[in-house]
Amino acid sequence: MKTNTVFITILLVALSLLVGNGCTGNQETSAVTTQPGVRTVGKQAAGQAGGGAPTVTTAPGNIKISGSQSGSVKVPAEQGGYLIKYRHKGFGLKLELNSPMGPMNMVPGGQYAGSDGWAVFEDLTSFREAGEQQYQITATEPFEIQFVKLPGDDAPDAPPKTYSGNGLKVVGPFSLKAGSASFKVNCPDLKQAGFVAELYDATTGQNKGMIALGTSASVAETKKLQVPSAGDYLVKVNANGRAEWTIEVSQ
Repeated sequence: MKTNTVFITILLVALSLLVGNGCTGNQETSAVTTQPGVRTVGKQAAGQAGGGAPTVTTAPGNIKISGSQSGSVKVPAEQGGYLIKYRHKGFGLKLELNSPMGPMNMVPGGQYAGSDGWAVFEDLTSFREAGEQQYQITATEPFEIQFVKLPGDDAPDAPPKTYSGNGLKVVGPFSLKAGSASFKVNCPDLKQAGFVAELYDATTGQNKGMIALGTSASVAETKKLQVPSAGDYLVKVNANGRAEWTIEVSQ
């Protein structure tokens, strides 16, 4: 009975986040760009997303889909985990993966745009095997979707470390030893939506446990988790885009 209750609680939180979450973030993102005969990796300033039908640009460990219209694309994915960086204008962006169960939209709903009109947020995903993935994109305004193969290039932080943000965001990586680790979570106002914080392996993208599950007006708790092995880890927070939060990692 307890297991069923926990499952129902998580399901209700997921539904509330699907309806009401969203976030804004850094308005500059690492991007892969191409010119005739040249491939470069660099910074793409806000407002410079490519227009027209969706195009795919690849570099080692990096895949970018950009455009401003609907269309179908094929992505050469590797096996393992990916950090997905979304950046788009307007509403209604969909990234639907063709699966045996039918189209699956990977874009979380309800993101809020910043003052410049761009919605920016992050997520995690993984592929069980390498191969070409086909997506159907629905869009009427500029967008960029960047897949960064885990582990990324960022050097891991050493605890204690405090991260802050709002909405849907992935923080880290940070290094942990095997054994108990502490996560102090604070979100004073959930903005009438759910709150989920989870620990992930920064190399494989595998989920390693629930840190916090908010179903009331706020979250203020400290959770201890048993880290299975020494390594680098990430925390993914899924919350309403206007809900500000902090997570302190210590060991």
